[in-house]
Amino acid sequence: MMHHHLGADYAVASSEAATRARSIMEEKIARGKASAERLWESVHSAVPTDAVVRGRAMQFGYGLDVEHGEAPITVTAGGTAMTIHRHALQQLATKAGIPGQFLSELVASPDAWRRELAARILGDHYGRATVVQGEDLSTSRHLVRAVGGQVRGFLSDHYRRLDSRPLLEAFAGACQELQAVPVEGIVTDTRVALKAFLPMVFEPVPNEVMCLGVEWSNSDFGAGKHALRTFLFRLWCSNGATVEDALSQVHLGARLADNIEFSDRTLYHDTQAQVGALGDVVRGALGPKGVSAVLDSIRQADEKKVEWKAVSNLIGRRLLKDELKLARDAFESDDVINLPAAKSVWRASNAISWIAGKVEDQDRRLDLERLAGAVLRGKVEVEAAA
Repeated sequence: MMHHHLGADYAVASSEAATRARSIMEEKIARGKASAERLWESVHSAVPTDAVVRGRAMQFGYGLDVEHGEAPITVTAGGTAMTIHRHALQQLATKAGIPGQFLSELVASPDAWRRELAARILGDHYGRATVVQGEDLSTSRHLVRAVGGQVRGFLSDHYRRLDSRPLLEAFAGACQELQAVPVEGIVTDTRVALKAFLPMVFEPVPNEVMCLGVEWSNSDFGAGKHALRTFLFRLWCSNGATVEDALSQVHLGARLADNIEFSDRTLYHDTQAQVGALGDVVRGALGPKGVSAVLDSIRQADEKKVEWKAVSNLIGRRLLKDELKLARDAFESDDVINLPAAKSVWRASNAISWIAGKVEDQDRRLDLERLAGAVLRGKVEVEAAA
């Protein structure tokens, strides 16, 4: 499993702790294989179908059943009637200036009249001359992206579409070249992320043993950027954090043509440009210099001592009330297994990572892991304790 020539240029740990941690690493690799395979299958099967439509060409209706993950109202766009995913529903609400929570409550109601009201509100906003931020919703064009008869993205006609299939293949190819192995695939209705790490153990701080790798992620539905991030995985407790944006591309491009098939040429060229960049970015992130930079940031975070109040003041608004309490309790506890020992920025980052590992919602988990990384690398500034 271990490639000695691969690790020759890296500061690979050789302590007793690292030796014990290697078996945990091997188990993580074995467990992660299935989720990586599921992600691969999903990306290649759940390919979006697109339509560019004007607001007045959409008709909204309401259904009788509330199905998991779907809004029980429908939209007819491009001649096809489709259900609406909760993510696309929020995009529809935001675009029209409708309070999202109010619309969601109407849609989720068991009362047919409330769902009918939700459909009528949307129909009135998009079917008539409704001007929001200088744009007439009825005459402006919108990109509707659907999978399996369900609208998952309601986007601008400037949205730059990227094909996740060749991007994933490019990422996997670059990882294989560096002998990085896939350890986890995360698939939600609106986002995908694949993590791969170098099969070696690092110990930037005594007894803090971990693996380092890269996370590729993309959303075909406006739920996140196309990105490649460095990530770390603490072996004692499975805490994970994405620590640096090595590649970050916003989905914003030229205006799409009314004939979406004509625009498929743009889709191909935009995607190929990203494919070409991915390999170089992976090599930079997982090369000895890139790995050394991450290890240095962990050492600095471990040395920077803080009290919880300083952390809470900066991240409180990005955590739910229950999450903030869990993070505080973990940080203030005597636990030195699931979290590093000293009250430091490194421990604060791990408190958030620890919460992320307990969240069932995979989208929220990705967000929390990125917040943990932001704390670690100082993108969320934390004042040092006196």
